[in-house]
Amino acid sequence: MPELSENTYWIAIAHLPRWQTERINKLVVQVIHEQKLSWADFFAMEKQQWLKIFAFTEKELSDIEAAKNDLPRLSFIAEQLQSEGFQLIPINSPDYPSVLKDNLKTKSSPTVLYIMGRKGLLQENAVAIVGSRNAGETALQFTDTIARKCAAEEKVIVSGFAKGVDKQALDSALAANGKSIIVLPQGILTFRSGLKQYYEQIVNGKVLVLSTFFPLAGWDVGFAMARNVYIYGLANEIYVAESDAKGGTWEGAMEGLKRHRSIYVRLPQAKERNSNLKLVEFGALPVGMTGEVEQSKVKTDNTLFQSSILSVTNEPAEKYNPENRDIEKEILELLGKGAYTSQEIILALKLDWESRTITTFLNKNPNVRVIPGKHKSYTLTESITPSLFD
Repeated sequence: MPELSENTYWIAIAHLPRWQTERINKLVVQVIHEQKLSWADFFAMEKQQWLKIFAFTEKELSDIEAAKNDLPRLSFIAEQLQSEGFQLIPINSPDYPSVLKDNLKTKSSPTVLYIMGRKGLLQENAVAIVGSRNAGETALQFTDTIARKCAAEEKVIVSGFAKGVDKQALDSALAANGKSIIVLPQGILTFRSGLKQYYEQIVNGKVLVLSTFFPLAGWDVGFAMARNVYIYGLANEIYVAESDAKGGTWEGAMEGLKRHRSIYVRLPQAKERNSNLKLVEFGALPVGMTGEVEQSKVKTDNTLFQSSILSVTNEPAEKYNPENRDIEKEILELLGKGAYTSQEIILALKLDWESRTITTFLNKNPNVRVIPGKHKSYTLTESITPSLFD
């Protein structure tokens, strides 16, 4: 095999077809840290050596062989990236952002980052400002305020370059002479117009463009959803300007709450139609238009949610103690306010239950009605029957 650049091998490994990120990262650990091999040594192995040392399944072995055969093509992509000023940062590099590893762990940390710009931005204190593509004027004003405040504090703004909140966060940060990381929903080689638009800021170290996808991959709605995880993962703080009850902003915020991240959500004004208060119900911290936490301003009447839920912090959930909590009553009271997924119930009530445990409970409870869908949710039946525990 002709000599290839290290980046060629990383591209091959990072994009093994239908391999989960965690599986790829575990392979990286096996090859580099346990076996002390270079990627050149690994790809020089014969099939039987791979089987003996790494115990690949038949599919995995086939994928590795296909990647090996594809190395000549990938070498041209690696050369193009280098010649055009892009950088590749693998997960074992000291330049890889520690905040991303801390937030996403081995399971979800992307194996390779493709970037253009000053890589030092990845090590600076970063804030994500997220929200709907169709956010209202109040949400955009909030975004502008927070972005300018962060710029004054020399914090980096992380955004996804979508219209609405993402674009407002980027533009406001740069208008205030701040810094920003753009996380792409596509391969970095397909972002030509954006690179041209922000060329001056990239050269001056104010903007870093980042992608985790195959360099030649075009924009994809699945990528747009997936990159939200990396936006949240790159940030030390997360502000939600406006969220619907589904979509990337909602799912990212809920995932962050599950990981006990601090999620700051703008308190909506009267007559606004969004799900910001619902995120507060699940443990997000309500903030005013300038970003200060305003927990005391949230109403505690039953038309919104239980006062016990309002006291939620971002500390790990209290363990279920049947002696001092009527869990069934709490769940039914919550479901009386609307439809919730099992994870949302766990977050709202601070239950130390696994999803399958509460799902079993919900499915067996005659007071609970199942609402089918991509993410199954639960609400009350029209009438309450006697307790399962009576």
